[in-house]
Amino acid sequence: MPAVYPMSVRAFSPKTDNVDTIFAAHVNDLQNELTAVERTVGANPHIWAGWSPGGATWPPKSGTVTLKTSAPVSNFGAAKTYGSVTDRLAALQQQMTWLTLMTQLLVGQSGTKPFKPQAAVIRAPGMKVPAGEGRWVAFRWGAADYDPSHMYQGGSNVVAPVTGFWDVSVNVWADSTTRRANDLHFVHVRLMRGNDEVAGQDSLIETQTWIRHRINLSWQGRWNAGIPMQVHVSQHGASDNTVDANATISLSFVRDLT
Repeated sequence: MPAVYPMSVRAFSPKTDNVDTIFAAHVNDLQNELTAVERTVGANPHIWAGWSPGGATWPPKSGTVTLKTSAPVSNFGAAKTYGSVTDRLAALQQQMTWLTLMTQLLVGQSGTKPFKPQAAVIRAPGMKVPAGEGRWVAFRWGAADYDPSHMYQGGSNVVAPVTGFWDVSVNVWADSTTRRANDLHFVHVRLMRGNDEVAGQDSLIETQTWIRHRINLSWQGRWNAGIPMQVHVSQHGASDNTVDANATISLSFVRDLT
């Protein structure tokens, strides 16, 4: 008789030695049922060969796993017949892998990645700022307090490691000139993304007040991978070049925009 498993479970009657005759059909029925069980369970059901959507590497990086990466199982809540238990377990583990990747991606986009975040805090040492309105000088960064993605590689540029929505803040300190009392001294700061000025801030104080200029500016927006960012400063209201200035820039990746 053909096997009844997996649609049902065959009932076998017990046999007694020296009473019941064992026919070939009895053995064939056992073989048919065993073969049906093996086909349903599948070959090597204890082995997971692994699965990766679109050849993504681990941990997931921007551009390899995105919110558009299709799930391996699309019939949530719907009935589905698999060819074997092996196929069903494989689909289950693929879906678990996909959900894990999506969780890692979304956590990373929230700015709270469990692995190293895309962020940096970089300082520029003091430098002399020449006098002249609109005579911009770029800060040369000298040290990184935190920069796991190597956004600062020397000089005046800070480069985005990935394209995304970024949050950038800049703090600048500058001395005031000691030219004459009641004169106004101006310091201007601007943030450059490539060739575009994306943020700026000004400060003015009376000379001989011994008050330092302190300028804070912030910017949030799209910053593409590989595009340099600079901080420029200028000062005027005095004829001398004795104004010292230094700066700190903080950069935080908010979410992916690819």
